[in-house]
Amino acid sequence: MHPADRIRGNRGNRFNSARIILCVTGSIAATETVKLARQLIRYGAEVVPVMTREAAEILNPAALHFASGRYPVLELTGDVEHISLLSTERCAVIVAPATANVISKIANGIADDAVTTLCLNAVGMRIPVIVAPAMGASMLTNQFLEENMRRLRRHGIELLPSIMEEEEAKLLDANFITESALRSLSKGLLARRNVLVIGGASEEAIDDVRFISSRSSGATAVEIAIAAYEQRAVVTMWCGRMEVSVPPFIKSVRFRSVREAIELASGKKFDIVIVPASLSDFIPKKRKGKIASDSDLSLELESAPKLLDALRDKCRVLVGFKAEVAGEKELLERARKRFEASRLDMIVANRLQDVSSSTTKAFIITKQGEEPYEGEKRGLAERIIELVAGLK
Repeated sequence: MHPADRIRGNRGNRFNSARIILCVTGSIAATETVKLARQLIRYGAEVVPVMTREAAEILNPAALHFASGRYPVLELTGDVEHISLLSTERCAVIVAPATANVISKIANGIADDAVTTLCLNAVGMRIPVIVAPAMGASMLTNQFLEENMRRLRRHGIELLPSIMEEEEAKLLDANFITESALRSLSKGLLARRNVLVIGGASEEAIDDVRFISSRSSGATAVEIAIAAYEQRAVVTMWCGRMEVSVPPFIKSVRFRSVREAIELASGKKFDIVIVPASLSDFIPKKRKGKIASDSDLSLELESAPKLLDALRDKCRVLVGFKAEVAGEKELLERARKRFEASRLDMIVANRLQDVSSSTTKAFIITKQGEEPYEGEKRGLAERIIELVAGLK
């Protein structure tokens, strides 16, 4: 067994065996593509590496052979070869790293090596092409290159941003590029729709130091945001206290209390709002400063305002969550009550005892009825997005 096959799909088959043509050009960042190839394979992609002559001088082709299980294509022997590489049911082309030279050649229709020939044919065959530049910062901002990048965008090629550090435009990390490829190959169920996902736990202040909160990792919210992003939505996350990080390709805004979240919503409009956040039902009366640690303390609590109610008129589709320590019958009764009270389009209900760090058991309730789910949080997120896309 080739080493690449040992890791194939070990993070799921989100690519569904799609073919990714990984084009590597002559930037020093070519050394990062071994990691990228492995990442794509872990998510179930078939990776076909293609290298320019300059790239092969920086990175030994044997390294990409090890990473992908296929010896890199260095030259094309004829039309049949490059057409056959692209002729598969699901295929995308990633140029990473992309030099100014290769970007400019593609923009001007020049096909003088394996990489540029494959890219131009992919555009003609309406196959997604993703370009991740890496070069000196002054080169990236050169007016001639900027015009060539605009030409690529006009022809439907996706240009990813670079990481600007040390006067260099560095290659994006493998996770970002992988997500961009998944997004390009998706059905685009939420294309161009504005989606807000609210996750994590709120923090209600007792004094200037202490607060009360709820247990929430934020993992489900992040999975939902990623699933929406992959379906080409414009995604924003509002984050309370989180135990997991938000990916860099998702715009995020921090909030602390329920009232802060409600203030964030002021004047905003979204197509879809999904709220897996664990928000406090009660708010203590805050005291100034820090309460002395040797003081007797009693808390006076009042009911917190309901964020779902504040969001109802700010979106077309509103999805709430209900978590309880209860039997299934009681859970469903409480979820249906919240569904009606907050005029939701969907509510996802689960028992806290059925949730682990990566798996969950839940019921998805809409006006059409209820649907049980049991499995990975990622799978639940994808199912929620699938159902949300069908709601009007």
